Amino acid sequence: MKHIGFLFMGIALCITACTSEKELANKFVEKFSMKSYNPTEKIYVSLPTSVIHTNQTLNQIENFLELDYDIQDSVIAAHTTILNTLDDKIFLQQFNDNLLYHLKRFGIPIVVVADPKDMPKAVANKIYTLQILQIEAEEFEKKSRSDFEDNTNNMYYYYDYDLKGFSTNVWYLINDTTSAADKKDVYFKNFETIEQFEGTINTIKNNVAHGKGKINKLTVNDAYSEAYKAGAITADKFCEMIINDFVKSMIKGLPSYYYYYNPVSKTVTPYDYQYYKDTDSFIKIEQ
Repeated sequence: MKHIGFLFMGIALCITACTSEKELANKFVEKFSMKSYNPTEKIYVSLPTSVIHTNQTLNQIENFLELDYDIQDSVIAAHTTILNTLDDKIFLQQFNDNLLYHLKRFGIPIVVVADPKDMPKAVANKIYTLQILQIEAEEFEKKSRSDFEDNTNNMYYYYDYDLKGFSTNVWYLINDTTSAADKKDVYFKNFETIEQFEGTINTIKNNVAHGKGKINKLTVNDAYSEAYKAGAITADKFCEMIINDFVKSMIKGLPSYYYYYNPVSKTVTPYDYQYYKDTDSFIKIEQ
């Protein structure tokens, strides 16, 4: 019975600790939604002003740089369907405007810094900084295969094709506290979309499969949509980082839970770190 008592006590302590963590996270969110924050608490944001264009497909073409310029131009035209119509101004507007909109929903005052050199250093629980170091519009092709197995004659059929993909790649400097001489923690996140193939086998004659299919093509509007999505997710994940870093600083250790933030209801939801896997989070780049 004593062992059972200790077990119950352990569970009670865990519940108390987890509740305390969640209360900290909720109170942190509530003070901004209730406008009861400290006047020094602000988010300083440095937005990108240019876009890097990368056509990854061209890098995969053997000896591309050794081709005559006329041939290079023909190859570029044949393998470029998005970047050649992408308007950088629209692309940046989709990313920047949506980033700022979602940050403002959190409730912390926003200060947009025009020159990255004027970005202040972050101060724990007072000054938060988000600098977009670089944004890239990347076009690529992915080799794909659709297959079908005919069990009546044990034959295997397949169709190979290329799918066009587009990725918005973003590099960040988040809550930077380092001096110019120190190494900075750079983060990365990419937001990717790819064409979809739809096809069916209609008939099989003389061991040859006949069917029909189509590829749902990507357009430049899909690229703008990815930039829009990238801005929203960047803002939401940055706010989550602020919340979780605050909880860590208050308990002076690793919390039992990771706290997701819902910008609509302005609430947090705990998720056990043991099972926590978030593909949307920023990836720290080792330097």
